[in-house]
Amino acid sequence: MPTVPKIPGPDRLFFDSFDCHEPPHVHVRRERMVCTFWLTPVASSVNHGLSPRALHQIRALMWSTWRGSWRHGMTIVASNDPRILSAEVTDDLITAPLADGRTINVPLVWSWRLANATPEQRQHFEIIGTGQGVHWPDIDEDISAIGMLTGTPAPRPKQKV
Repeated sequence: MPTVPKIPGPDRLFFDSFDCHEPPHVHVRRERMVCTFWLTPVASSVNHGLSPRALHQIRALMWSTWRGSWRHGMTIVASNDPRILSAEVTDDLITAPLADGRTINVPLVWSWRLANATPEQRQHFEIIGTGQGVHWPDIDEDISAIGMLTGTPAPRPKQKV
């Protein structure tokens, strides 16, 4: 699911334009709290754990972001991006079956965080959005379907000299 770029603060915003035939909306995640905002008009739809103040701040942020990016007459089309259904991590591979029937296998060493994680941490994952990627909250690792398909390993942090 595309992430809304250049958003300051602790929130991760995921744009969704084709989710169960619902209108365009954004899923917002902050730690283990989530909410959903409809975009036409900007309004909170679902909230699990965010305070009223946080919802107000997110709504204001969504309004300014949405107003600046939506154009009159712009339409939303269904995406044919690959969607991950689940994930499995072994000692050698990260495997992700896709909704279109394909299965992606990439070497475990592509994710240094997963390579260093315990088996329990590797098995605790969440599908991002409607399958655009996988998130491992215990180790703060995200891998996208597109990244796996295009061969983009996770970069290691730069060493301080």
